Amino acid sequence: MAQTQSSLSPQLSIRANDVLRLLRGEPIETVVFDENFRNAVPPARFRAIVQQVTEQHGQPLAISSIDARNANSAVLTVRYARSIGTVNIDLETGSPHRISGLQLTGFEAIGDNIDEVVAAIDALPGRQGLLVQALDEPGLPPVAALDPDGRYAIASAVKLYILAELDRAIQAGERQWSDVVELGPKSHPSGISQDWPNRSPVTLHTLATLMISISDNSATDTLIRIIGQDNLAAIVRVAGHHNPDELRPLLMTRQASALKMPVHTERREQYLSADPAGREKLLANFDSALTLDSLDFRILTHRPSFIDQLEWFATPADIVRLLDYLRRNASKESRTILEINPGIVHDAAKKWDYFGYKGGSEPGVLSFNFLLRSKAGKNYAVAVSWNNEEISLQESDLLALTTRLVNLLAEQ
Repeated sequence: MAQTQSSLSPQLSIRANDVLRLLRGEPIETVVFDENFRNAVPPARFRAIVQQVTEQHGQPLAISSIDARNANSAVLTVRYARSIGTVNIDLETGSPHRISGLQLTGFEAIGDNIDEVVAAIDALPGRQGLLVQALDEPGLPPVAALDPDGRYAIASAVKLYILAELDRAIQAGERQWSDVVELGPKSHPSGISQDWPNRSPVTLHTLATLMISISDNSATDTLIRIIGQDNLAAIVRVAGHHNPDELRPLLMTRQASALKMPVHTERREQYLSADPAGREKLLANFDSALTLDSLDFRILTHRPSFIDQLEWFATPADIVRLLDYLRRNASKESRTILEINPGIVHDAAKKWDYFGYKGGSEPGVLSFNFLLRSKAGKNYAVAVSWNNEEISLQESDLLALTTRLVNLLAEQ
């Protein structure tokens, strides 16, 4: 063990070593797990999980650290050949202190410094863009950058613009968080509100929370309808997008998905060949035909589909400017909404005084974006994009690297 706390109990020290033996595949489950854990996760199933983890991250090499919560509970970091894993462990309170809970909560890629992590992101198949920017002083050079002005599909990260405009309207007194509106138009998952009754009464706060925390598409499309295209276009411009017309109109999630369908080929071609004003008119005419019934989810989930044309686009620099706009202008309520889902393991997020997140994903598109304030009071924005028009992406690959990047940034 590279690091342990001086107050570490004898049973935690022993069981931490047992965890390493378990992760290496030693068949000691019946000895070290209590009966309840063995019933919930039988030894054969546990070994299958361990095998999957080993195939992805390499052999477990050592327990790097033990952060004891009390005499019978701790967070372990495990050094694998290709990653660093975080493991929560709980023990029985009485002797022999067998393991009653064991949970692998996440992985981050190995990299001794930010440059090495950025190089690993750059080596992923496809196109990658990244910008890590300190925000406290204007004009500071980036902490790290990789094609920061490249144009990338960002999927649900576009919902940050919707939150920014909703927040502006509330602060201006045009709306209130408690305003009740009818849910709709409905969209497809992700989310939960697509299963609620049609025209359910919901508050703007509920819609914003669903949109950001679980990327609820029906909540998002409802907010787009309520806010309107003119206001959305204005916030895209004010927040510093390099080419605001590219997000005008700001497509509803249902509309973007439907336009990708073969049944709408003619409509898609007309839409893509039009200018922003023309696209707005066409979308108004097409909307009644762009129904959920016309969606073929095999097309949406199988492989990338028109991600270079029918998407929401921004550069990493655009996203950093948007995050900084939110830092400087958004209300405490909106900043709190951004904290609900950290996107990475909670233990990594706890290294920061403030940890705001919104991501986006679909086949061929990943976008991870963070608004951060360190324990020392330093503010950062992190925008990471990965696009590949040919294949679906392995989210865990970029998530592990991004988690490592954010952890290294917290140490600065």
